Amino acid sequence: MRHLLYFLNILAVALFISAGCNRTPKNGIHTVTICSTTDLHGAYFDSFYNEEARLSSLANVSAYIKHLRKKGVKPVLIDVGDNLQGDNAAYYCNFIDTVSVHIFARAADYIGYDAIVVGNHDIEAGHQVYDRFKEGKIPYLAANAIVEGSDGEPYFEPYTIVRRKGIKIAIVGMTNANIKSWLSEELWKGMDFLKISDIAQDWVDRVIEKESPHLVILACHTGSGHGGPDIENEARYLASSIKGVDMVLAGHDHRPVAEMIDNPEGEVLLINAGDRASLLGEAIFELEFSKGEVISKNVAPRLVPMADVVPDPRYTARFKKDFKAVYEFANREIGTISEEIYFADALVGPSSYIDLVHKVQLDVSGADISITAPLSSSGMIPSGVIRYQDLVLLYRYENSLFVVELTGAQIEHYLELSYYNWVNDIGPTYNFDSADGIIYRVNKSAPKGSMVEIISMKDGSSFDPAGIYKVAISSYRASGGGYLIRDGAGIHPDSLRVVAKYGDIRTLIGEYIEREGIIVPETPTNWSFVK
Repeated sequence: MRHLLYFLNILAVALFISAGCNRTPKNGIHTVTICSTTDLHGAYFDSFYNEEARLSSLANVSAYIKHLRKKGVKPVLIDVGDNLQGDNAAYYCNFIDTVSVHIFARAADYIGYDAIVVGNHDIEAGHQVYDRFKEGKIPYLAANAIVEGSDGEPYFEPYTIVRRKGIKIAIVGMTNANIKSWLSEELWKGMDFLKISDIAQDWVDRVIEKESPHLVILACHTGSGHGGPDIENEARYLASSIKGVDMVLAGHDHRPVAEMIDNPEGEVLLINAGDRASLLGEAIFELEFSKGEVISKNVAPRLVPMADVVPDPRYTARFKKDFKAVYEFANREIGTISEEIYFADALVGPSSYIDLVHKVQLDVSGADISITAPLSSSGMIPSGVIRYQDLVLLYRYENSLFVVELTGAQIEHYLELSYYNWVNDIGPTYNFDSADGIIYRVNKSAPKGSMVEIISMKDGSSFDPAGIYKVAISSYRASGGGYLIRDGAGIHPDSLRVVAKYGDIRTLIGEYIEREGIIVPETPTNWSFVK
């Protein structure tokens, strides 16, 4: 009997709590706080390697969220994607320790995230990583990532409903629609990606009709953009055009934003919390209820610097073993380098930094020509011991090495576009490609289309515009990233002939350094800028 009474008491408490959470707020003003992070890129811990210490991480986010809860605020916490790539902590969980539950999954659960949006770099980790997140405790959202061949069936969860003291919040998630242009097919096989602006209104309308939420959040891993329906950077356009939305959360471009955007139904808040836990987006909504209906809404947004927040010591203690495992992995010695390498050198001409990547790509593939760009534009590798962590600085992304076939003329047109963008500072520096395996010069003052003069192959043999060459490039380029294949070489990525695929370039660089033992940096002489 005592056991039965105990059970009934527990059940009554649970029903009371449930009813309290679901009941419509009374007449008057009620508040709800929405917090967001985006583009963590593996910032689960502070620095565990020999570079400038990271000023913030998820340990700071954990402390701030706990601070809010101690004040009686129970925030809705959303991550807007790109959290599974960019640091050796993520790399270790993705490809080294593939048995344990991912650190980010455990950290997000500990902190109390309510939803996570799929980012393009999360897809880069591969099915074996992101499919496990689909099965996790926290809703993994991307309504526009659909099952290939289906009639719009989402591969991930399309939305989730969160309640705070009777206030019903709908979170509709979307990932970047341009993924196929950046990643090789095996990483996203079984999926297709729809442009967010093409389906967002339909999903918002559907959720409003089915769920009758008091607040609607459109959380999208897309850049803020400039107001147009750009496939990669749609957030500002979404905020200005999608009806029924109260807030758009953005990411992807690492550009902090917190501003109100004009919308046909009034102003919509746009928040982008930057990257690597440097900022936390916070929006405090005041909702006025009357007879069960929301009759007015006001919001106070801000971006909170996480460097000003003391890291949560309990978070640090909880993940101490994980930190140690990654620390030991990241600080393994793999070789030595006789002179320092400065990444910024790659922005002004031939550099020892890019020369090392070219050497690796040619050594591994046996290709005729190598093409690559600087993925880091600041910082350096000092002379002395090279550790595994240094590879993250040398090559930040998990791109694979592909060998493709291009004609000499296509290579020349490809380089023409790359150097035109480079000289005129158009686009990100990671699209400023140079080549090895050929001797050429670039006339900065020449008109577009006639800047590059290819003299010969590197061994002195003739370069044939009609000849077919094997070219080592990244999977990002081969998939269309930077549009140099399409707009420069004039080939749609779907028609590009890929003749070989290798592992991720960062690992290949590490294996090359281990084989060589000592790296002697050299500034290449096969090309130069001329005026």
